[in-house]
Amino acid sequence: MESGTTSKRPELQRLIADANVRKFDCILAKELSRLARNGRLSYEIRDLALNKNIHIITLDNAINTLEGNTHMFGLYAWMYEQEPQRISERVKHTFKIKAQHGQFKGSVPPLGYEVRDGKLYVRNDATPDIVRRIFRDYLSGKGHDRIARELTQEGIPTPSQIAGKNNASDRWGGSTVRLILTNPHYVGDLVQCRSTTKSVTVKDRLYHHPKDYIVVRNTHEPIISRKDFELVQQMIVQRKRIRPQAEVHLFTNTLFCADCGRGMHYKKHVRGYLCGSYNRYAPSFARIIWFGKKS
Repeated sequence: MESGTTSKRPELQRLIADANVRKFDCILAKELSRLARNGRLSYEIRDLALNKNIHIITLDNAINTLEGNTHMFGLYAWMYEQEPQRISERVKHTFKIKAQHGQFKGSVPPLGYEVRDGKLYVRNDATPDIVRRIFRDYLSGKGHDRIARELTQEGIPTPSQIAGKNNASDRWGGSTVRLILTNPHYVGDLVQCRSTTKSVTVKDRLYHHPKDYIVVRNTHEPIISRKDFELVQQMIVQRKRIRPQAEVHLFTNTLFCADCGRGMHYKKHVRGYLCGSYNRYAPSFARIIWFGKKS
């Protein structure tokens, strides 16, 4: 069931589509909150109905455009948006208290762990070894993308697959490897409240300053030693380099791979356009479109 704060509800989208072609003359709802608990969305529905000469009637008699009863629309739209906002604030406060007491509050535990009674426990399977291997490979000098490519080539399941997510990719990405390498949970600490949604109506994340994180040390069994973890963080900083702004080439975002459908990227070292997927996962079988004479 979708929240009334979002427009991403199939039945609401069907109502809006039908209203646009005026398949009905009146929208009947128990109360305005049944249509939306989002002020902006409430006004969009009201304006759509007004433009299409469709009436809005709520059974609590708060809104009845048929009788011209619309002067309280703004007040009710504001009131119904405040209710989920207050609930959200209470939930965030509860999460904060649990985090301060060393309880894991995430929806999906880090790779290699499982959650029991709010605590992280090392899984009794191969997943902790995947984490250890990633750290070991990075310490040996391998980069994020190379580690990801090798894990993919060996058929190692991705964190999304292990978590049972829908449409989980079977390909590792360098960004996924980097998230594992920088996750302090692997040394036995809980570091939480690093980000939050901006509001119930704006789902973008607001990222907190590290000084505002809630950190509780030694809450669970580590998979990686502190010494190795800190060494990896130093290596990540040392390997960072300022990349020049990418040059936009003629066929950027225009050419697509005939095999996988992914975009083609211009690569100076091959003097041609290279499939992004092949470049990352199987460079030896890369599809290349050459421009000019190959040297």
